[in-house]
Amino acid sequence: MLSPTLIRIYEQTHYCFNVTVLRIMQYSTDARTLLEPSSPKGAVFITAWNPLGKKITDTENRRANVELKKELIKQGLNIIDGYGESPDGQWREDSFCAYPVDKNTSLSLCCHFKQNAVVYISPDGLPELLLNPGFV
Repeated sequence: MLSPTLIRIYEQTHYCFNVTVLRIMQYSTDARTLLEPSSPKGAVFITAWNPLGKKITDTENRRANVELKKELIKQGLNIIDGYGESPDGQWREDSFCAYPVDKNTSLSLCCHFKQNAVVYISPDGLPELLLNPGFV
């Protein structure tokens, strides 16, 4: 089970791609506009960095993200490079916004790439934190 502190950190993270900054449970008109043609599917904001919250080297993290990007391409998703960043800018992980995708596929990617959580963005632009089902 993930600690409430860690969940709060994920909820406070800024999820960034292009000029868009997503915050959990705050509607984004930029995301809604991007996803409108994909409705009823949304997007997933995901990284392969630090599997299961265990810190690994930047080289290993980059390698893992290459594998993640290959999988997103294999699934035929549109991909935008991005990053997740703490509000104070002290922590950052390279990430991807990929669409069109549904919640189940988002959770499957979360599990496959051993992430504690991913962000699912609904077609109306609402980012929601999805926890790895192995931790709930």
